[in-house]
Amino acid sequence: MILNNIQVFSAMARNYHSAAMNRSMIGYTLKNEFGPFTQREFDQYAAATNDDLSKYSSPDAPAPPFFFSKELYPMFKKIITHKELNLDLLRMVHAYQGLNCFGHISKGDYINVHMSIDDITETAAGEILRIATRGYREGDILFEGDTGFIVRRRRHNNGKRNGIRIVDKHEIDDAEKEIEIPVPTRKGQEKEYSKISNDTNPIHTSRFFAKIAGLPGTIMHGVCVMAICTNTFIDSFAGKDNRKLRSVSGRFTYPVYPGDTLTIIGSRGRRGKLHEINFNLYSSKGKAVIKKGHFVYSE
Repeated sequence: MILNNIQVFSAMARNYHSAAMNRSMIGYTLKNEFGPFTQREFDQYAAATNDDLSKYSSPDAPAPPFFFSKELYPMFKKIITHKELNLDLLRMVHAYQGLNCFGHISKGDYINVHMSIDDITETAAGEILRIATRGYREGDILFEGDTGFIVRRRRHNNGKRNGIRIVDKHEIDDAEKEIEIPVPTRKGQEKEYSKISNDTNPIHTSRFFAKIAGLPGTIMHGVCVMAICTNTFIDSFAGKDNRKLRSVSGRFTYPVYPGDTLTIIGSRGRRGKLHEINFNLYSSKGKAVIKKGHFVYSE
């Protein structure tokens, strides 16, 4: 793990006093090809995200939701540690994640990826680095990802966390509680997911570095939590068919600690032939860990 993070540790030290990211990096683009993908990879990612392995037993089974994120972390790492970006990694957290699906990855596929810095903006909570990712198979787009990282401002004890108001589960209107589903996590799951996803950021693997970053201990990966929620929706509402997934997104607002049992609370709607679920995800203490979640699936 330490050797995998030398690049990260170096960037942490270099940018510890960085005041702002370098806007001239907007438009910076990386390209890479990945594949072919195997049954073993599908099974490993499914197990790390509490998915049902039986969904991947057939030869033509599509990949687990967010499976491809495991290939992308080295590209993300290259961007966030770039010497010219000046990003303070010790104050950076995953702020939001969106995924749009236009097709689905199968075993044996080769995927071409274009990843670029789409924007850098200033907000009340801190600077937002927005990264756009697109995956293609034989020239046809399969998916696009919208990823936001926030470099947090200093914390104030005013009922907010880094400029973001913490929402309590008890504040939610009963009309929004049409759906209420428990979502368990496991102690040690953050380390299991780190190995499978290639995301060995030390706030997920080292209690020491998590504390330096202002956390009481290691935390779950945002993508892992989003993948667990997506699996839950697909299994509960989309007939366990990953092909029906059209999009999912949400804002990460509070850390998830391994072993906590989370709760999805939301409501269902319909838009033509598409079904949608608006949801928030809460910790066992009632704090919102994902806000403004949106899941869309087809009939």
